[in-house]
Amino acid sequence: MLSTIEKASELLKDDSVTVLEIEKFTKISQKKINEVRRMPENAMDLLTYSEAVALEDMYNNLQIDYINESNDNDFYKFVIRMGDWFSEAIENQEDYYDSEDAMPDDLKIASAIQELNNISISNKSIMLDLYFSYMRNEQESA
Repeated sequence: MLSTIEKASELLKDDSVTVLEIEKFTKISQKKINEVRRMPENAMDLLTYSEAVALEDMYNNLQIDYINESNDNDFYKFVIRMGDWFSEAIENQEDYYDSEDAMPDDLKIASAIQELNNISISNKSIMLDLYFSYMRNEQESA
């Protein structure tokens, strides 16, 4: 699991990604991108937080595109499967609430699961971390 700064740094080190592509996606000037790429150390200190986040977002998009192109849309299939799992977990909590084994907080748990779903689905970094964890566990059990 890489941090925002580590992802931004990795993207800037990748010569297969052009300065123009980075500028177009992140709105960081070509001059600044070139300056950061030329500096051997402490280059990330030149970036604002919002620039580092934009670079991280581009890094995540490239990762997702690579996974999907290489593995028959595997990442998107994983996201759909996670969404199904969250929906199932929420339905289970709602069913518990309506049963004689109900706990007073069953609906609160359902709300928390929904919020966790919203957070994870909207955050590419979290979903990539979950995907890589899933893939690692799948390979270990094979």
